[in-house]
Amino acid sequence: MSPQRKLELERFFIAALALVISAIFFWMIRDYLAALFLAAVLTIFLQKPQNWLSAKFGGRPGLAAGLIVTGSVLAIVIPAGLLLGVIAEQAIQVTSLVAPWVQQQVAAIRAEGLDGLPEWLPFREAIIEYQATIAAQLGNLARTVGNILVSSLRAGTGGILIGTLNFFILIYALFFFLLKGRDMSRAAITLVPMMEKDRRMLAERAISTIRATVKGSFLIAIVQGSLTGLGLFIAGVPGAIFWGAIATLLSIIPMVGPPLIWIPAAIWLFVSGQTVPAIGLAAWGGIFISWSDNILRPILVGKDAKMSDLMVLISTLGGLTLFGAVGIILGPVIAALFSSVWYIFREAFAGLLEVDEEEAFQEQLKDAKDPPDEPTPGM
Repeated sequence: MSPQRKLELERFFIAALALVISAIFFWMIRDYLAALFLAAVLTIFLQKPQNWLSAKFGGRPGLAAGLIVTGSVLAIVIPAGLLLGVIAEQAIQVTSLVAPWVQQQVAAIRAEGLDGLPEWLPFREAIIEYQATIAAQLGNLARTVGNILVSSLRAGTGGILIGTLNFFILIYALFFFLLKGRDMSRAAITLVPMMEKDRRMLAERAISTIRATVKGSFLIAIVQGSLTGLGLFIAGVPGAIFWGAIATLLSIIPMVGPPLIWIPAAIWLFVSGQTVPAIGLAAWGGIFISWSDNILRPILVGKDAKMSDLMVLISTLGGLTLFGAVGIILGPVIAALFSSVWYIFREAFAGLLEVDEEEAFQEQLKDAKDPPDEPTPGM
């Protein structure tokens, strides 16, 4: 075997071994990857304050990182705890209002069948005609929902330990990344077999997309949740803060989330006879809440991430579907890397992909001089 062939075989074996071991390692820590990713994202935003504090403390990065992590935890945990207390209180109030109404409707249907449905209900006659089938399907749905709830409770009790470990891993990883993250990222990027300018472009696109997505999603969520809660409060909907918090969470879904809250609320107001508040809430939601997403998201996310509105939408939804909550950030990052990689591909193979204009012109002249043969008569 020649030395060159032996070197190629050795490199292939090392690369294959590295990929296999890496796959096993990531599979082993798969339950904690989200915590590590969030710690890395927070590090991007806290690295400059950490460097500033470290310089103020005479070059003591450990003390600066400890203060940054402690301050971040207190700044997030204490306000979140207070807000969750208010939300939980209003959730109880909403439940106490909704539960009797649902029981009343169920009792009416049991006593009168579906004939007791309101006259204004669309397709009322068709529903009454197929009430036996509908009742059977509702029973199946109830059993299915019950099974899902039981399974979720079991999974939740088993996931308490994982959630606690993820929290401590997030805190420790944030502290560690603030100290060593920059050196680790530089060492990791050198392992990518690309030219220096291409590696730098990929890293810059990933970081800029993370910054744009986090800032944009966070600000949009606060704005839309606040607008939804304010509109519900003015319209007199019970539990406005609770529903505003739900709208804040749902706002991560572009152009879809908050309408899932204010549209049913407007319908409920209209059905309850509160026509003016219902129209006002619908107008508030359609004009201010919806347009706030249409205006802010392209500015805060698409501009800095250098992606179109469509790419931001499908990458966010796809990331949520595939990765869960962290997909809000990870989806657009993958989309940005996707466009960057194909840009690098086009540049690397420019000589093969570009058409020679002179050659193309000569081919056109040849085609013009030699028209295609006409079919022989009688054939």
